[in-house]
Amino acid sequence: MTALAVGLVLTMTGCGGQGDPGSTGGAGGGESGETYAQAEQRFTALATGVHSVIMAIEPTEWSVVDGAYGAHPTGCQSGLSEEGGYRLVAVRGIELPGRDPLEVAQAATGAFDALGIDSDTADRGQGDAREVTVVATGGIAERTVVTIRPATGQVRVSAETECAPGSAHDLATQVFGEERLPADVWRRLPAFDRPTSEPSFSFPPDGPLYYDESGNPVQPQPSGD
Repeated sequence: MTALAVGLVLTMTGCGGQGDPGSTGGAGGGESGETYAQAEQRFTALATGVHSVIMAIEPTEWSVVDGAYGAHPTGCQSGLSEEGGYRLVAVRGIELPGRDPLEVAQAATGAFDALGIDSDTADRGQGDAREVTVVATGGIAERTVVTIRPATGQVRVSAETECAPGSAHDLATQVFGEERLPADVWRRLPAFDRPTSEPSFSFPPDGPLYYDESGNPVQPQPSGD
């Protein structure tokens, strides 16, 4: 993963004014935006839910794909409304060559069942083009998708929250503790999701760095990821 790839994912924040510990008004200035505490609750539900799914599939170290740890709010627009909002996106990945894709799908389905979320499994394509997906709606996120590509053993779990009212920029300044976010703010986000990982929604300037300047994960990773 390159620094450019991570940066592109994490710089897609909405524009907003100065953040504060209270409401973060939407871009349209209408509906009151969610507070940092409310956004943290959304993130915690997202992160713990995704963690449950990936650990049910394989209880080992998973990569955070393209910096999508889930704590960096990105701008969005809800339906046809002119009001801007924010959403959170988390993506985890692993390579499981030789694993039966339907077995992986079944493990994911079991995890969703345990979370009280209905899911649907689809098996499409043949040979190198075969892809098995498990799609879940609601619960931990607006939509969660497990994608299994048997030809490579690649497994991806991606989830995104609904577009909620609030300024992505204002919330990001509270998550990262700075009004003007540096271009390499993505280096503060964990590069892996491990069995012992605990979700965090605060990455201040004096915190640890999980990537080097080239975009490669620091080894060993700082403790507390």
